[in-house]
Amino acid sequence: MKKITVILMFAIIFTHVAISAQTYDSAHVYAQIAGKALYDTKYEKAEENYNNVLRFDKENFNAIKSLGIIYSATGDQLKAKEFFERAYKMNKSDDDLCNNLGVIYSGEGKVDKAISFYEQALALNPKKPVYLTNLGQEFTKKNQTGNALQYLHRSDSIAPNQVVTLFNLGNAYALAKNYASAESYYEKCITLGEKSTELYYFMGTIKRNLKKYDESESFFLKILEQNKSDLNAVMSLGVLYSMQSKYQEAINQYKRVLEIDDTFVNAKISLGASYSLFGDTKNGDIILKELFAQDSAYGLRMLDVLRYEYTKKSKK
Repeated sequence: MKKITVILMFAIIFTHVAISAQTYDSAHVYAQIAGKALYDTKYEKAEENYNNVLRFDKENFNAIKSLGIIYSATGDQLKAKEFFERAYKMNKSDDDLCNNLGVIYSGEGKVDKAISFYEQALALNPKKPVYLTNLGQEFTKKNQTGNALQYLHRSDSIAPNQVVTLFNLGNAYALAKNYASAESYYEKCITLGEKSTELYYFMGTIKRNLKKYDESESFFLKILEQNKSDLNAVMSLGVLYSMQSKYQEAINQYKRVLEIDDTFVNAKISLGASYSLFGDTKNGDIILKELFAQDSAYGLRMLDVLRYEYTKKSKK
């Protein structure tokens, strides 16, 4: 009887070990398939196989973290946050995970929380340029340009000529009203081949602030080559022409803005002021009355614009 009992015990142990090994092998195979799919950006396949990993191993850190990456990449930030936070409870020493949580909170507009996670990531990996750049970007949002520039220059010294770092350096200098430095960093982005409308918009604005009006115009026009209905570019051209007292050109741009979005109050105020400054008091008065009828504050803003422009002209 004793011999039979021993044999049964060994059989149970062997069966348990065999099942555990089979579970490990299955999870391992699914993890390999999922990892390859994630690398190839085949997110649906990766998601399916990481979920298969979790069927065999509910606490698999890499699968949980990777599912967060997949959901973030496919635009489901709420689900990404859920998985990243779940992974963070398991391991607070993964710098990449801390950075990912920083990105999530940055997207939610929770700047202080984003900074906290970026700082954790940086403490774990002090020479990772992306963490430095992300911190710089968040401090720019807080209007703390000194801190922002410190982190961004450190990032640039470790990994020079990275467009995202140079662009954020431009933004930080622009916020600090150091327009010449901002212009320099934006120009480096363009030299490196960046052609985004966002970069062109900031460059056009900086050139306008530096009174390089022709160059400013060229950047706003480049945006419109990519998207004829870009509201910010059309409005910016109107402002640019107004600054040069080119009121007819300004009128044309403000009218275009209102064709795109007839609720854009600033464009209507600027259009009315431009009519009046151009000498077309009839149309200027019509718009002024419409603004007062809509909201007296809007009418008063148009009068403030006219008062400012007439005072500026009288000093010349």
